[in-house]
Formats: sequence, structure tokens, C-alpha cells
Amino acid sequence: MKHFEQFHILCNEQHSFRKTRSCESQLLIAVQDLAKTPDDGELMDCILLDFSKAFDKVPHKHLLTKLDYYGVRGNILAWTEEFLSSCSQKVVVNGKDSKEAPPVLSGVP
Repeated sequence: MKHFEQFHILCNEQHSFRKTRSCESQLLIAVQDLAKTPDDGELMDCILLDFSKAFDKVPHKHLLTKLDYYGVRGNILAWTEEFLSSCSQKVVVNGKDSKEAPPVLSGVP
């Protein structure tokens, strides 16, 4: 996060995963903007999107490419790649393990 903030990679409207910001702070700003617009005599178009399970669908290769593009390199990128490449999954029921599923290629743990 220090890197992203130092180089102003994240836009000011990005609230999740940032210190002193949250979904609630983002919502408060949106409501404030919605309430202020008619008072200013302006029009506003509003589109709300909710990407269901968005973090479950992030391809690991794409994430690593983006991190590199934004200057996350060296040991941190290598550690992230190793962490993501070692992801696996199996089911445990009553203490018995299933066979390990094929490698997990997407999703942010």
C-alpha cells in the first residue's frame, strides 16, 4: 500500500483496503454527492454495479501482470507469485481428505 500511495496509483475514490477508508465512507460520500447535486441545479446519472464474487474471479496471471505494471517487483512480486502458485484445495469431511483438486488459477486468498 505504501508503494501504491507513494506513486498515486490508486484513485482518490478507491476506499476498500485503504487506511481510514471503508465501504461505509464510500457510501457516505456517494449519498452526499447525490443529495448535493439537485441543490447545485445539476443533473446526475448514476449506475451502481455489484460484481458478485469479484475477488473469486481474478486470474492470478492477470493480477501478477498488473502488479508488475504498477511497479511491484523483485522479492514482493516473487513472493506473491509463489504464494498464489501454491494454492490448492480439497474437502475434509469427518477428518477424511478428498483428493486435491486441480490447481487454483484465480481468486484472491
